[in-house]
Amino acid sequence: MSDPTEPPAKATPADRPSLLERVRAAPVTFALIAVDFAVFGWAEREGSTTDEGTLLRFGAAEPLHVWAGEYWRVATCMFLHIGLVHILMNSYMAIGWATALERSVGKARFLTIYLLSGVAGGCASVASGILFGPRISAGASGALFGVLGATFAIRRRLFPSWAAFWADRGVRSVALQVGIWTAIGFQIHLDNAAHLGGLVAGSLAAWLFTSPSPARSRGWVALAAGLAALFVFAARPWWSPTGDSGEDRLLRARLTHGDAPSERSDE
Repeated sequence: MSDPTEPPAKATPADRPSLLERVRAAPVTFALIAVDFAVFGWAEREGSTTDEGTLLRFGAAEPLHVWAGEYWRVATCMFLHIGLVHILMNSYMAIGWATALERSVGKARFLTIYLLSGVAGGCASVASGILFGPRISAGASGALFGVLGATFAIRRRLFPSWAAFWADRGVRSVALQVGIWTAIGFQIHLDNAAHLGGLVAGSLAAWLFTSPSPARSRGWVALAAGLAALFVFAARPWWSPTGDSGEDRLLRARLTHGDAPSERSDE
């Protein structure tokens, strides 16, 4: 298993892989980026990805709509981005983070980690609306934080103790990136809830993939149960705004007339 966190040795121009070679080494990562750009181009043709109405039409996560039964949004939001800068930034991070993980764990395991992390991030984002109010959220960074979580888990397998793990330069580099992006998120309204959900799901999935077989099956059952519980808590399938309280009337008006909350959050 290759090391997804150790900085590569400095290469000469002749040693650097071509774009085609990089695509062949991590085809799933580049396929996911291509899907993101295809969705972005489609949405831009129909409106603007900085417009809330367009974002909602193309699958952004938004608590009111999810609570009204549009549960698929917790998954589709990972393929939609808010403006050109957002998709370029996430694509750049995917090439830097996800290609190394895909080469390390293989295509099928990488795709599983990515999608589970993206859905967990979408659920966490929607669940945060219960505490902080509804807001529109879209982007791949919940899944990308899952890639970082998986990197942490794989690195932990390589060290005999937590002390050795935290002493590792690659681990500290990844931890610093998580810390920086979390701090930035508080300043410019990135979706830290989605990032945390993806980080936890990705680390758990990678830990299970690298666990001994007897423990692996039980672990996957526990992870599936945990994700199902998170989805139920986020989606609130038992709830609909049918009461007579002021909040219920407001939510019904928003859902009926398509009025989206003014706040947006980039994943």
